[in-house]
Amino acid sequence: MKRMLVLLLAPAAALLLATPADASQTNVTGALTKDQVTYYTTARSITASGSNIYVQKTDGPHISLKWYKCGDRSVSGAWVDFPNTDPTARIRIGSNFAAGTSFCLAAWDHGSNATDTWSGTVWWNVYS
Repeated sequence: MKRMLVLLLAPAAALLLATPADASQTNVTGALTKDQVTYYTTARSITASGSNIYVQKTDGPHISLKWYKCGDRSVSGAWVDFPNTDPTARIRIGSNFAAGTSFCLAAWDHGSNATDTWSGTVWWNVYS
């Protein structure tokens, strides 16, 4: 009986180890200007080495997002496309971060309005 219980609990334990206890998420909103890049300065800290960053856009125009090192825009991820369809899927925008990394978000507006806003959710310190 004990052996069977261990076999049943092993997959659950593996799942718990895949998502660190310090996984973080927050809702975000941002102003945009058509055909321009907006650099947001809210810093978020990676505390779980090897973890990833995900974003789900819940409202707004067609945009591209990327992470960048707060204070140094020359260090960044690649642009990731988020279509006009809302909400989008949860999409990974960066992976395998070192603990202690501080990141910010940048958005590039592809919409048709001169100015617009977008909203969504950002997750970091996530393994998957």
